Amino acid sequence: MAVSNRPPRNSFVTFARKIYNPIGFSKGYNFVLWFIFGGALVGFSLARLQYLDFYGVFCSSHPSGSSGAAPGECFYWLQTRYTVGIILHLACILPAALLAVVQFVPTVRYKAMMFHRINGYVVITLAIVSTGAAFSIAEISFGGGLDIRTAVGALGIAFIGALVMAYVNVKRLQIEQHRAWMIRAWVWAGCIITTRIIFIIAVSVPKATTLYYALPCDKLNWLLGDQSRTLSLYPECQSFFSGENPSQHASVRQSFTNAHSVAEVTAAMNASFGMAIWLAWLIHIFGAELYLHLTPVEAERLRRVSYQRQLEAGMRQPGSAGLTADRLGDSEKWMPPAPIAIERKSSSSPSTS
Repeated sequence: MAVSNRPPRNSFVTFARKIYNPIGFSKGYNFVLWFIFGGALVGFSLARLQYLDFYGVFCSSHPSGSSGAAPGECFYWLQTRYTVGIILHLACILPAALLAVVQFVPTVRYKAMMFHRINGYVVITLAIVSTGAAFSIAEISFGGGLDIRTAVGALGIAFIGALVMAYVNVKRLQIEQHRAWMIRAWVWAGCIITTRIIFIIAVSVPKATTLYYALPCDKLNWLLGDQSRTLSLYPECQSFFSGENPSQHASVRQSFTNAHSVAEVTAAMNASFGMAIWLAWLIHIFGAELYLHLTPVEAERLRRVSYQRQLEAGMRQPGSAGLTADRLGDSEKWMPPAPIAIERKSSSSPSTS
């Protein structure tokens, strides 16, 4: 756990080092990024821990009231099948996110290795279970359109895939690849926060034309709370109430800032959420790869650590025993620095005495 021995540029850097050096950060920008993005994830998760009180907070009132869920979402969340899914998702992903932020603290990795390992297993288990629960509720989340289902499916599969890659690499003592895949996994997962920002902007910006979204009549009636009002606003729902077409939908105007009813707010949210997920995930994919591309020195340092540990463990191809590009692809073979190469030669050569 190296700490920078370069003289500070100014008094602010001197003050900052007193904060981030004790928890293991040697570079200020690493601490700033951890503080901003880790802090955002912690704040977002802590703010939503109250939602574990499902009936008291998350789905506490009629859709026109102030429940934790978005307007109209509790129409499905209160159905037993989806109640289990959303509670399981929240109960697993919120603690997983909080514990994941701890994993990125250098002091924890270097001075509390056993905790880091156990906590890592807990985080991966909770994350996988929560993702499975998310798959089970994607079909009705914010309308459950194909954009929502594919976004949840693609993000969930990529998230689990990154966690598996991180796990396989750490079991093979390929530390720099473990770091890279864990960064990818949790930066991608953090796109749910950016999704909310994009989502709110999208529904708040006035539209040049009036847009509509199809909502099922049973959900509309639940939202409006009165059959006569539902029929007065959406007469096409008559076939639903008469029993002729239980799956009848109505075209609802999308409006968030100038809505005439909660149904129009729901329509605006449902129409925008899928777009917000895709755009947010794209931003976070770019951000994760940019950070990894700009920190090759740290990756190289960890690869040397991997080489030493793999060499000591007697693994074949030390330095590339994990899932590395030079082992699986056409990248040039990674070679350890000269001093380490000499150590490898001497340690692997038979005794001549």
